Amino acid sequence: MPYRASARTARTSRSTYIQCILCKMAYMEKLPVLEGARVIVIDEGLDVMYAGTLITGWLHAWKEKDPNYSIDLLSFSDPRLWYDNEPIPLTSKNIHLHDYYTVDVNKVAKRDLENLEYILKTVKLKPRNIIIVNCLSSLILNVGLAKALWFIEKLSKQVSQLICIYRRDIIWKVPAIETLGTTYVKLEKFTGISSINNLIYTARLTHRKLGGSIICQTEIIKQESTSYLINAEKITINSRKSEANGSQPVKIESSFRIEMNAREMEQRNKTPLPYTLNTTNTSRVFYHPDDVDDIDEDDPDDDLCF
Repeated sequence: MPYRASARTARTSRSTYIQCILCKMAYMEKLPVLEGARVIVIDEGLDVMYAGTLITGWLHAWKEKDPNYSIDLLSFSDPRLWYDNEPIPLTSKNIHLHDYYTVDVNKVAKRDLENLEYILKTVKLKPRNIIIVNCLSSLILNVGLAKALWFIEKLSKQVSQLICIYRRDIIWKVPAIETLGTTYVKLEKFTGISSINNLIYTARLTHRKLGGSIICQTEIIKQESTSYLINAEKITINSRKSEANGSQPVKIESSFRIEMNAREMEQRNKTPLPYTLNTTNTSRVFYHPDDVDDIDEDDPDDDLCF
């Protein structure tokens, strides 16, 4: 018995230790290479426009997984000049920019934004390619919600990974935007003390694993202003208060008194139960047949017309 108790204690301690490690795990740094993250939707607001910064931080994870990674950036909201002047390195040799924002009047007939099949044919889609749509909100304004969703579904089936930036300042609410892909990231403003050299914001993550389980947690993201390396930390809720409350019995609140005092308990014990009276007598059933009853020993139920 002492050995079994010790083994049980060891298993419990090991399980608690593993749970503590999982509680501290952050996913945002390696999110694009996480198993099952095929379609990622980044939801950013007007005060937290860090989707491009977050994707730049993911370049380290992609390069670590495959040095020959290839990214096609489909821009529906910003011209090519915007990417060239920005310090964010989204114009490297591994990233191919497709400008669908700048309109050339001489080629508008050949490249109609409403004909999304043209984009699917011109962009050299490869099975290992990564597609970034910037942004989904502008695409919806250009072609409508139905065509935009058809385009996104078509892309997701032809590439290894699809990342869509959704901007709430352009379109405030798309129904069930959090269920569009396999992974949903909502960027929010950090309310704590900010740093001068780092970008700090909050990300609410919802990720569906291949096995069916769901990861839901909130993380604080810190990125260096030069290298854009991601340092994520999970926000945990202090469980000491809940554990303290859990150790105490829950008091049931009712509109009437349900407890019994000592006097009422004594009276209840002295009260005889009806079925315990005359227990020595033998119970009998007296049956008096009616006039219509037909007593037939061979077929007692013949009068029921079965």
